[in-house]
Amino acid sequence: MTDSGHTGGFREFVSHSAGAVLLVCGLFFLLSFMYLGGTADPQAHAKYIPVAVVDEDRGATLETPIGPRDIQIGSQITAGLLQNNDWEKIRLHVVDAGEAEEGLRDGEYFGAVRIPDGLSQRVVDLVNAAATEAGDDAPAPERAHITVENSPRVSIVSGQVMSTMADAMRESFRDRMGTELLSQSRLLAEAEGRTVGAAAALALEDPVRIDAAAWSPLPDGVSNASLPMFYALIVILAGFTGAMIISALLDARLGFIPLEIGPLALHVHVAPFGRLQTLARKWVVTLVTAPLVSGLCLLVADIIGITGHDPWHMFWFSNLVILAVGVCAHTIIAAIGNAGLLVNLVVFVVLGIPTSGGATPTQMLPQVFVAIGTFQPMHQAYLGLRSIMFFDSSVDAGLGHAVWVLGGWLIAGLVVGVVVTLVYERMGMRRQAVADRVPAGRRSSGAGSGSGVGAGSAVSSGGAAGSGGAVGIADAPAAGHGEAGEIVERHPAHR
Repeated sequence: MTDSGHTGGFREFVSHSAGAVLLVCGLFFLLSFMYLGGTADPQAHAKYIPVAVVDEDRGATLETPIGPRDIQIGSQITAGLLQNNDWEKIRLHVVDAGEAEEGLRDGEYFGAVRIPDGLSQRVVDLVNAAATEAGDDAPAPERAHITVENSPRVSIVSGQVMSTMADAMRESFRDRMGTELLSQSRLLAEAEGRTVGAAAALALEDPVRIDAAAWSPLPDGVSNASLPMFYALIVILAGFTGAMIISALLDARLGFIPLEIGPLALHVHVAPFGRLQTLARKWVVTLVTAPLVSGLCLLVADIIGITGHDPWHMFWFSNLVILAVGVCAHTIIAAIGNAGLLVNLVVFVVLGIPTSGGATPTQMLPQVFVAIGTFQPMHQAYLGLRSIMFFDSSVDAGLGHAVWVLGGWLIAGLVVGVVVTLVYERMGMRRQAVADRVPAGRRSSGAGSGSGVGAGSAVSSGGAAGSGGAVGIADAPAAGHGEAGEIVERHPAHR
C-alpha cells in the first residue's frame, strides 16, 4: 500500500485549485475583451472604408436671360462628396467605370457612387419644363438620378455603409442644389412673364433621385454574406480540434497517457519512438484527415444548395487551412505539453473569430484587432473562402495573400516542430510514463515493487487496488538507464 500524501484539507484544496481558477478567469477575460470589444460599436472604429466615385456626366448649357450658363451637376456632386467627406472613416476613390468595376470584382470597394452621363442635361430639362412655355408643350423630362451601389459580397455591413452615404447625399441635394435650381428656374420664368407652379417647385427642390442597388447579389442558396466566415470556422476547427483528438488518441495508443473509456483506463507500454517520430506520425494522420474533412464539407454545401463557388478551389484551399492549423497545433502541443491545448484555443479561436473580418469588417475593428488579424489563420481562411465563394477565386480579392500567410504557418509549424523535438531529444528529455503513482509531495519508495495491475490491462480509473492501496502499473524490471518504476523508451525490456 502506498501513502497518497493527500490530507484533504482546505489549504491543500486551495493550493490545487488556484491555478485552475486563474486560468479560467484569464481566458474568459480575454474572450470577453475580444468578442465584446470588437462588436459593441463598429461605427466608432470605422476607418478608411473604401468607396468608388464614378462621374460620367458631361455637363449641359442652361439658357438664361443674361446668357447661357454652363451646368456641371456631376462635378458639383463629386466636389461636394470630397469636401464634406469624413476622411477618417470613408476613403473616396474617384475612378472611371472600368476601375470601379474591377475594384468591386476584387472586393476592394464596399460600394460605388455612379453619376451617369446626361445627368446635367436632365436637370436643365427639368428647369426648362418648370419655367418656360416651351417646356409646357414638351414631354415631361425624365427625372435626374444617380446610383449608390453596395457590394453585399465584400461585407455584411456594406449596405449599411452605403445607405448612410445615400441619406447624407439626399439631404445635401435638397439643402444646396435644390434651392439653387429653384431660384434659377424662377428667374427664367420671370423673364418670360411666367411663374413656377407648386408641383414644379416641389420637383426642383429635390432634383436628383438616388437609387440604391446591390452591385452583384449573392449566389443562389446564399443570403448571408457571413457564410465564408462560418465555413472558415469549420475548417479552422477541423485543424485545431482535429489535432487535439489525434494527439490524445495517438499518445494513448503509444502508451504516453492512459486511454480512459468511461470508468476504465487502458494502460499500455510506451512505444519505442522518439519525440520527432511521434510528432511526424501525428502530422501524417492530419494529412490523411484533411482531404476527408474538406470533401465532407463540400458534400454538405452541395446538399443544402450552396452555389457560386468552384468546388476544386474550395477543396484545395480547405486542405491548406486544415493542414496549416493542424501542423502548428501539433507542434505547440509537442513543445509545451498539455498547456498547448489552451494556447491553441487562444491562438486559433479566441483571437481568430473576432479578428476574422467576417462579422465585422476589418475597416470597422479596433486597430489592435486589425494587427492581430493580419497574420491570423482565421482571417486568412475567411479572405480566401470569401474570394472563392463570392469573387470567382480572384487572387487580388484576398486569396493570394491568404495562401502566402497560411503557407508560412505550415512551413513554420514543420520547422519549429522538428527543431524543438530534436532539441528535447538531444537534451535527453524523452517521454516516459511513471509506473507507480507517486505520493503527493515526495517520490515513491520502492516504486515498482508494490502489487498493481499489469501494463496493457484495463483498470478502474477512479478505484484502488487491493485493500485501499493506490492503483499501480506493474512493469518489467528496469534495465540499464532509468529508475525502477519507469518505462524507458527504446529499451528492449519495455517493448
